Amino acid sequence: MSADAPAAQPVLLEYTLTADDLVDGLTAAHRVVRRPWYLRQLAPLVTAAVVLVVVAKTALAGDGTPTMWIALAVAVAILLLLTAGMSRLLRRLADPAKLTYRWSARQMIRGNPGLAQPLRVAVGADGLHIVAAGGETTARWAQHPYHVETPRSFVLLASDRLGAGVLVLPKRAIGETDAAGLRALLSARTGRLG
Repeated sequence: MSADAPAAQPVLLEYTLTADDLVDGLTAAHRVVRRPWYLRQLAPLVTAAVVLVVVAKTALAGDGTPTMWIALAVAVAILLLLTAGMSRLLRRLADPAKLTYRWSARQMIRGNPGLAQPLRVAVGADGLHIVAAGGETTARWAQHPYHVETPRSFVLLASDRLGAGVLVLPKRAIGETDAAGLRALLSARTGRLG
């Protein structure tokens, strides 16, 4: 992220944002943002908490024999292992972020038709100049200090934290030579995440 990066030719993108572009950008942002370990392992932790409450309630009631306590300990261990394993498996097989964001992206596009209007974005040394049917705006590089590249798009992030604003620049809007120029411009002006 250098302020003295060489001035490059502006890269021009003309596209209409689709729900799939938005899903790609939101899931890319979700993937690169670091979350505390306890948020990544929420299902096993909730299961452990519920089991501990049941065990504590049983222990305080004074019920139980040594055989029952052994059986309960084995059942708790199996339940925690199953929960942790299923949680990991589901995260790998069915990307929950993608499922959630697919619904959200469709709702955003439906609720805000301005998002689905044709855009003309010029990415240059000073930042981005965005022209849409409803108006135009300029975003400086300080507003999007990070970027992520996916196979489908370049995603500019307003922060490296969860919930940061995203700006999706689909690769389908530019050629391969322009993609290399945009990649170089983004590398010079923003930090790459992921």
